[in-house]
Amino acid sequence: MKKLKALLIAITLSVVTGCSSIPLSTMIKLMNLNPLEADPNQIVVAVKSPDEVDVRDGDVVIDFSFRTGNPDTSFSYSYPVIVDSSYVIPVTLKNELEKDEQFTVMRLSEKDAQLMKQGQEVIRKYRSAHEEGGAGSINVRLLSACQSKELTWGNSELDVYLKVDQTDEFLLFLEDIDLSELDINKNC
Repeated sequence: MKKLKALLIAITLSVVTGCSSIPLSTMIKLMNLNPLEADPNQIVVAVKSPDEVDVRDGDVVIDFSFRTGNPDTSFSYSYPVIVDSSYVIPVTLKNELEKDEQFTVMRLSEKDAQLMKQGQEVIRKYRSAHEEGGAGSINVRLLSACQSKELTWGNSELDVYLKVDQTDEFLLFLEDIDLSELDINKNC
């Protein structure tokens, strides 16, 4: 249990060192998240952006890493999430929208979800055989966005919401990400 708490603290610290702010309520909820039990097929990311900004496949990544003294059991992966246009946005999330804002919902591809499950299994096996347990982290990053020429800079911030389990609500994961801090593609 102590090792699991250390992993969760590493996750939180990894997230906190990012460029955007994470609400305290989200940090508290993340402390209860067990990344080894999360089903990668159920992870959903929702990005709230101005209507003039499109978030596309690969603009958001989920980083998943595990470090030990053995390179055979250490890994570091970045999984790009892809747009899921068929996902029905719940009313509670729709209520977060203001005028001229939209949500883009994204998920791991089936292939990447399977790779993440394999990584979880590597960690479980390593931990069952080694008392020191290794150190791991999981993070969600918004890397880029597609900006139309009509964007007004009065509302140039994006928010990232995360849902780890279908029975949970979306958590505000990253707040007030300034569009100027991202890689911007104007040819979309």
